[in-house]
Amino acid sequence: VAPLRSSESPADITVSLGVGENDSKRLDDTQERDLLRALADTGASILVDKGGSAEERERVERALVPGMRTHDGAFAPFAAQIATSKLFVGYDSAGGHVASACGVPLISIAKGFVSERMAARWRPDGMVLNESELAQVPELARRLLNT
Repeated sequence: VAPLRSSESPADITVSLGVGENDSKRLDDTQERDLLRALADTGASILVDKGGSAEERERVERALVPGMRTHDGAFAPFAAQIATSKLFVGYDSAGGHVASACGVPLISIAKGFVSERMAARWRPDGMVLNESELAQVPELARRLLNT
């Protein structure tokens, strides 16, 4: 199997706010913006994927914090970025599964599962938070970046 490669310089933190058209998985706009601000407060370099649809791109652009880089394009180069990052943050999605498979620490925001049983079976390996735990993100990110 060929290693994942990207022509972009690596970021400390990779972020995906993609939900695969399942809006029940996402936070509201204010919470997404607060999440990105909290990550920016760590001082780490951040690369945010703009998603796979026009709606996701618009949503990500509204949430971005100045200084954050973005990825807009095919998933494979973004997956390569995840593989070289120090931390992945996002919804339970393909990006989280790439991070888990590559051994990259991750903070996964788990929301919108149809049942607790499904959540238990499909959760990625890593830190999984629900909406009420988002205030922990800055400290968790700092701790995971320093491991």
